[in-house]
Amino acid sequence: MTPALEGITVADFTQLKQGPLATQKLAEMGAEVIKIEPVHGEYQRGLRMGGELLEGEGPSFLSFNRSKRSVTLDLKSDEGHNIAMEIVESADVVIENFRPHVMDSLGLGYEDVTEVNPDVVYVSSSSYGPDGPRADEPGQDLLMQSMSGLPSIGGRGGDPPTPAPISVVDLHGAMLNAFHVMTALFHREQTGEGQKVDLNLMDAAIDLQIEEIFLQMNLDKEFERSEEGIAYKYLGAPYGIYETADGHVTISMNPIDDLVDVLDLTIDVEYDSSEAAYENRDQIKREIEAQTREWQTDELLETLLAEDVWVSEVKEYEDMVEDPQVEHNEIICDVEHPTVGEMTTVAPPVSMSKTPPEIKSAPPLLGEHNEEVLSELGYDASEYERLVEEGVMTEAGSTE
Repeated sequence: MTPALEGITVADFTQLKQGPLATQKLAEMGAEVIKIEPVHGEYQRGLRMGGELLEGEGPSFLSFNRSKRSVTLDLKSDEGHNIAMEIVESADVVIENFRPHVMDSLGLGYEDVTEVNPDVVYVSSSSYGPDGPRADEPGQDLLMQSMSGLPSIGGRGGDPPTPAPISVVDLHGAMLNAFHVMTALFHREQTGEGQKVDLNLMDAAIDLQIEEIFLQMNLDKEFERSEEGIAYKYLGAPYGIYETADGHVTISMNPIDDLVDVLDLTIDVEYDSSEAAYENRDQIKREIEAQTREWQTDELLETLLAEDVWVSEVKEYEDMVEDPQVEHNEIICDVEHPTVGEMTTVAPPVSMSKTPPEIKSAPPLLGEHNEEVLSELGYDASEYERLVEEGVMTEAGSTE
């Protein structure tokens, strides 16, 4: 089958999570992604997670950079800049996520690139946008969660603001990047016109909360977090996680009467309207949980699922990967890496009958494709050796 993005070349100047995940998605739909890194490698190559590297490789880097080729360049050198311009000249997409004007200072901004590639799709994804009062401030997922209000709606009532435990803004930003690259490419296919695409993490953080912000801005009500851990600030009981005799289950949006019947509950507060289920949610949760604590998890799940109650077990990752549905969907897979060996990761999460995504290769070693890409640009082996000696590039696979 011909990949959907076969023939599309992406010059990828991104780093960290948001940009690299976006370009990984494009790569696995068939795009040729050339990851252009500084000579010492992008930051996540050396970022320890839980204080650990994986056989000398950054675990976070390994998560977000498969199916790409790596080229190292000193973009501040004349020759490094010239090679980068040769790469972007034939690229369909240029994508970067530096602070505003960094690419301009390197002579690789939108105006510079369109001089040699006028129909390019040029994507800039900054923290706050290209201009404005915060444009030069640092931005990162946790910072964006915080300024957007996200931690204020998580956790229990009385707790400090509680951020999401994963980089949800980066991940949502990555999806926005990939989506708008595709939209711009579709526009170019129709009109022949490239364009500049500006995205930013602050807007991604706010867009992520479209429902919650709408509720807060339009409903004349003061919403409080649940003291007993109802999982969503804007919903009533039973929505949340419940302790069992040997674990936990999640009970989603269900009529409380269903739980009363199945579990033979007696609830001493009103719950027969959505308003009452919200106002009395903490007491309702306490009374439901007093009953679920008497059940073994497997027995409770079997009983509730038989009555079509929306319920699931709360799993650890080690249990999740062995779930029969997870195995059936083949969403967890193994990839062979030249230094790490076999590593377990998450497969592309979609099935397509004509253009399925594919993991083409493991995350690249630093500068692994330097000589290969230079050869495609017309450089010979001796020129590559000279560029390495002069520090314009690094030796393929070097960790220095």
